[in-house]
Amino acid sequence: MKSKIEALAKKQLSAYNDHDLEAFVNCYHKEVVVLDADDKVKSQGREAFKKNYEAMFARGNFGATVERRLVLGEHCVDFEHWFRFVQGEEKRGTVLVRYKLRDDLIGTVQFLK
Repeated sequence: MKSKIEALAKKQLSAYNDHDLEAFVNCYHKEVVVLDADDKVKSQGREAFKKNYEAMFARGNFGATVERRLVLGEHCVDFEHWFRFVQGEEKRGTVLVRYKLRDDLIGTVQFLK
């Protein structure tokens, strides 16, 4: 049986790959905190989170796959391969993404590069 945080990580990834902004954003807490690798707050709140993704979702042509997922308690860490096209040029990379549960939604997301 999957934990709540693992199910949310999977659900938001599916919405991301389906380019469904509303379904993607709805996996996150209304007070979601986005952190960078140095624990600095990059954005706070679902509306700011949504705004950060609007242009990319409008353009489309992006996606991600998870090579490895680790889950412990309220935490989920994904080793992710991503791609997107920026001004016609393909960009690819890898990232560790850490999710933490809050009130049955993703309350914290951290990108570790």
